[in-house]
Amino acid sequence: MSANTIRSMEGKGANMLTSGLDTVRAVQSALEAAGVEFLNHGRPGVRLRGADQP
Repeated sequence: MSANTIRSMEGKGANMLTSGLDTVRAVQSALEAAGVEFLNHGRPGVRLRGADQP
């Protein structure tokens, strides 16, 4: 995917993404592979996976 796709997604801020589901999943997979963990524990968020986490 292109840098423009990512910029467009980032530009949406808190608004709903209009990118296709395949694009959103590809971005999520790439971030997870880089060590980002997506959270939904009452408040959505992200954090870097620590050395003690698989």
